[in-house]
Amino acid sequence: MEDLVLSIPTQDAAFIETLASRMGWTMRRRRTSVERFVNSCPDTPQLSDEEIQAEINAYRKGV
Repeated sequence: MEDLVLSIPTQDAAFIETLASRMGWTMRRRRTSVERFVNSCPDTPQLSDEEIQAEINAYRKGV
C-alpha cells in the first residue's frame, strides 16, 4: 500500500472521492489525519518543558 498526498481543487473533491470508492481505495482528508494524530497523543507530556529544551539544545549543538 502506498500513501500519497494529492492537492486538488475543492470542486473536484467529490469526483475523486467517487473514483477512490469505486477503485476500492481508502481516502481521508489531511485534517482528519492531523486530528487522529493529536487525539492519539497523551494528555500529559512525558517530558517537562526544561527537558524538552535541553533535548533541543543538545540536538542543535550536535548538528
